[in-house]
Amino acid sequence: MPVGFGTGVQIQQIRSVVDTFLGGQILSGQSSLGRFNAEAELLNRVEAVFGDLNGAGIDKEIQNFFAALNDLSNNPTGSVERAIVLERGKSLSQALVTADGQLKAIQQDANSEIESRVGEINALSTNIANLNQSIRSSEQIGGAAESDLRDERTRLLNELSEKIGIQVIEEDSGNLTVITGSGGATVALISGDQAATLSAVLDPDRPGFSKIVVNGNTDITHSISDGRLRGLIELRDALVPDYRGQLDRLAASLVYEFNSQHQQGFGLDGTTETDFFAPVLVDAVPSRVNQGTAKIEVTVSPVPEPPDPSDPDYIAPEPNFGSSYELSFLDGNFKLRNLETGEISSPTVEDEIIFEQERIQINIKQGSLVNGDRFRISLHQGAAGAMAVQLSDPRQISAASQEEDLPGGNDNAILLAQLQSKQVSSLRATFQGFYAGLMGEIGNRVQTSERNLSVADAMAGRLDAMREEKSGVSLDEEMTNLISFQRAYQASAKLIVTADELLQTVIGMKQ
Repeated sequence: MPVGFGTGVQIQQIRSVVDTFLGGQILSGQSSLGRFNAEAELLNRVEAVFGDLNGAGIDKEIQNFFAALNDLSNNPTGSVERAIVLERGKSLSQALVTADGQLKAIQQDANSEIESRVGEINALSTNIANLNQSIRSSEQIGGAAESDLRDERTRLLNELSEKIGIQVIEEDSGNLTVITGSGGATVALISGDQAATLSAVLDPDRPGFSKIVVNGNTDITHSISDGRLRGLIELRDALVPDYRGQLDRLAASLVYEFNSQHQQGFGLDGTTETDFFAPVLVDAVPSRVNQGTAKIEVTVSPVPEPPDPSDPDYIAPEPNFGSSYELSFLDGNFKLRNLETGEISSPTVEDEIIFEQERIQINIKQGSLVNGDRFRISLHQGAAGAMAVQLSDPRQISAASQEEDLPGGNDNAILLAQLQSKQVSSLRATFQGFYAGLMGEIGNRVQTSERNLSVADAMAGRLDAMREEKSGVSLDEEMTNLISFQRAYQASAKLIVTADELLQTVIGMKQ
C-alpha cells in the first residue's frame, strides 16, 4: 500500500495549563492593589489639606491669632492692634472653613467615583456572564475557540477584581459563579449566564452620598471587602469623616474656650458678655423612624458663675466636644444618653432642656414631639465649616477684666493670649498640640498606605511571574528550541549530503 506524504498535522486537543489556586491569589492581589491605589490617591489629597504648605495653614493662623492678642495685651487701647486681632480671627476662621470644605470635596469626589465604578462593574459582570454561556456552548460542541474564550474571561475577571473584591467558583460545565461581599452579606454577582445589577442610590442616612444595592434591594455598601470600591468607601465613610470630626472638635473647643474668656472682660465701649466667635450651633439629627415634626437646636452655653464665690478653687466643667448623645422622648419625659460613656440623665423641660450644669442647652425650635422620637447630637459636628468671627467692632474686644480699668486694662487680653498654651480638657492638649497630633496621625496613615501599595504592587508582579512560569510560553525558550531543531536539521542534511558524496565516489571508483 503506497504511503502518503504531505497530509499535514491533525490537532486532536488544545489544553490550557492553569493553577486554580494561583489564579485565586492573583484575583485577591488585584483587589488589594485596587484598594490601596484608591486609598493612597485620596490620602495624598487629605495630607495636602493639612500640610501647611509655604508656611500658610491652620497651625500658622493659630500662631498669628495669638501673636496679635499678645500685641493687644501690650497696648490694649491701640486701634491698630484691635483691628489686627479681628482680622487674624477672620483668617483663622477662614482657614478652618476652607479645610473643612476641601475635605468635604474629597468625600464628594470619592462618592462620584463610586457611582461611576458601579456602572463599570455592571458592564464587566454582563460580559463575563455572556462568556460563561459561550464557553459552555463551545465545550458541548467541542469548539476550538474555547481556550480563547477562557483567556478573555480570565482577563475580565482580573479587571473586575481590581474594582471590587470577589471570590470565584468554577463548575465542571465551565460556568463561573462570582461572589462579592463578606460575612453574612455575600451575594452572587455572577451566576452562570446571569449577572446581578449593582445600583448607586441615595442613602437617607447620609444625605448627599450613595449606597450600593444589588438588584434594587440588598445594601452591600459596607460588606464589600476589597477592591478599589472598598478603598473609596472607607475613605468616604470612615477616614475623611474622622478627620473632619477632629477638625470640628478643634474649632468647637477654640470657639468655646475663647468666647468663655472673652465674655468675662470689657470692651473699650464698656460692653461685656460678648462673643468674639459665632457660638457653636448644632442641629440634632432626627431618627428616620421619628413620627413627630420637632426640630432641635443645640447650643454650648458660657461658663456659669461658681455656685460658691468663696471657693476660689472651683472650676466649672467643660463640655466634651468629642462626645455624641442620643436624646429620646418617652412618656412625656426626656432622656439624654452619652453614647461613649453610657451615662444617662433626665434633663428638665421648660422653654429649653438644660444638661450638664448648663453647659449644653437643647432648644426645641419648632414642631411637636411624639412618643418614641429620638435625636442624635454631636456637640462639635459642623463647627469647622461654620466658624466665623461674630464681633464687628474692634472696640468691643474685651481686653480689660474690670470696667474700672478702662481704657487701659489688659488683664483679660493677657488671659486670652494665654489660651494658646492652655491644656484644653476636651482636646487633652493645647490647640496647636491637638492639631500637630492630627497632622502626625494623617502622615502616619499616608506612609502606611504607601507601604501597603508598594507591597501589593510587588506581590501582584510576583504572582504574575509565577503564573507565566507555570502556564505561560517563554519566547526565549521557544527560540532556543527552534534554533536547536534547525541545527539538528542542518546536521542531518549535511550527513545525507556527505553520505551521497561518498557513495558517488565509491561508484565512480568501481567504474
